[in-house]
Amino acid sequence: MRAWPLLIVLPLLAGCKNETASLQLAGPDHALTLQVRQAWFWRKEVDIEAIMTRQPDCLRRSRLDGAPLAEISVEVLQPEAGEFAEPILILRQGANFYAISTQNCEMQRFKAPPSRPGTRLGTFRLEQEKLKFVAAPPVTPAQ
Repeated sequence: MRAWPLLIVLPLLAGCKNETASLQLAGPDHALTLQVRQAWFWRKEVDIEAIMTRQPDCLRRSRLDGAPLAEISVEVLQPEAGEFAEPILILRQGANFYAISTQNCEMQRFKAPPSRPGTRLGTFRLEQEKLKFVAAPPVTPAQ
């Protein structure tokens, strides 16, 4: 008889999303992971968090703006060395840009889009209902 409440709740949770995908940066202990969560199946918007890891020094989770489920797309860009005071990655989610420090795992939103965001490493997006990091094709130098 105690399983009866579960029979009611489980179908309500069946449509929820909880997906993660990672971009390994410099070895297995240095990565950027994106997590997408849909708390309730009727919500059309998902919560998005970036998790920066550089073990054993830092591990931090930071919230990005929510997005409609059908429009999950977060680009990862790497600025040129020396462009900023410390090594960062730039995340672009629609019109929003975020800087994530690869040294101390801090995240900060840009007030205005950066003038030179850098080389695109790839994009986190949903493919066949799964969150994936899709690497950008390698840049070939112009000849």
